Amino acid sequence: MASPVLELFRRLTSVPTAPFYEAAVAQAVRAWLGRELGRRARLRRHRGGLVVSYRGRGTGPALVLAAHMDHPGFHIRQVTRRGARAILQGGHPRELLEGCSVEAFPARPRDNRPAAAGVLGPAPKEGDAFALTWTEPPRPKTRLAFGVLALTPLELKDGWVLSRSIDDLLGCAIALEVLRRAAQARLKANLTVFLHRAEEVGFVGALEFARRGLASPMDSIVSIEASRSLPGARPGRGPVIRVGDKAVLFDANLTALLDQAALALKKRRLPVQRRRLTGGTCEATAYQSFGYETAGVALPLVNYHNGIGGRRIAPERVRASDAAGCVELLLQAARLFPDTPLRGTWRRKLEARHRLTGPRL
Repeated sequence: MASPVLELFRRLTSVPTAPFYEAAVAQAVRAWLGRELGRRARLRRHRGGLVVSYRGRGTGPALVLAAHMDHPGFHIRQVTRRGARAILQGGHPRELLEGCSVEAFPARPRDNRPAAAGVLGPAPKEGDAFALTWTEPPRPKTRLAFGVLALTPLELKDGWVLSRSIDDLLGCAIALEVLRRAAQARLKANLTVFLHRAEEVGFVGALEFARRGLASPMDSIVSIEASRSLPGARPGRGPVIRVGDKAVLFDANLTALLDQAALALKKRRLPVQRRRLTGGTCEATAYQSFGYETAGVALPLVNYHNGIGGRRIAPERVRASDAAGCVELLLQAARLFPDTPLRGTWRRKLEARHRLTGPRL
């Protein structure tokens, strides 16, 4: 394996995932944390996903790296001897799905071995319920829950990373690798990783976190995504500082922190791109809607959601160098974070000033 972040990604793709069925990925994360970080990081489980925290500075704001553990897939319903209904969850291109193979799993799969397999029928005229005809029917009393496209979990080829679920398991691996390296170096910064559930069907896990206040109002949140390749955001030219998405522009000050980090990488001849990516929306928008200070980074992705913009269903693809560069960009941002005048820093200073001068009112 080419790098630690890709080795971790391999672990996360060694099990399937779909919206609301991320338990196997979460278990792989917990096992990795136990081996790699031990007591240097704190893990908390919530309905909306996982929270991993490293406190290198004690009190004060944290830089939060947010990604999601799901990928578009299918919920399996009305199972019969001949087939089942496969209800599309998320943004696979409906018009390309006819004839595609789907592997079906129980709610908590232990590995990549499917409990059944079938072929999708034509896209329905209304709704998202596809007919699934078994090519390998389930055994009696097997309780199927979800399915994924029968694509390669991971392949490395000529500098490319190919996988059925780069979006966003590679984002999860990047966030965790940044935290691991920060803890290993005993970085004097507070870092938190949010790994959300059910992003592909409307930011469900992120909204759960935001509504429950799992991030402090003084924290700064950076969304990590693999996003559709666009002019100005090309594979192989480095990670992209995402100044906004289809819905909104992100926080200027937090984006400036990423720009500072990119300047440091430029001196090391590590390229970084900068663009508003309007191919979709990301979890930074969800948090910004709740008043948080947010920004985004992305990896330019080919075959977004396994075929959007293409002619057939295929694995997603990114350049391995872009993933490695994203780790370096965010690690440098973490180094700069404690001394950068972002919202949390200014709020602490202003609250201290108010404690001194407020009584005069």
